[in-house]
Amino acid sequence: MDFICRRCNHLTKEKLFRVTTEDAGVVVLNMLVCSSCAQLATELGLPTVEVESGRTDKVRRESVMPDMPPQTIQV
Repeated sequence: MDFICRRCNHLTKEKLFRVTTEDAGVVVLNMLVCSSCAQLATELGLPTVEVESGRTDKVRRESVMPDMPPQTIQV
């Protein structure tokens, strides 16, 4: 399955990796990347996990503040 890396935008058929970071329980970074970008993330000390093939679907997370109503941003 072809995939476009979310960091370098290159088309790849290699294994995919998920790079995530959190700050005080809030997800700051959550992206699927190619193996070379995952290696760079590992060198930077970011948590990197190999994604099972075919498992690129979105991960549902519970809200960090479930008792607060969703806010809309007006422009």
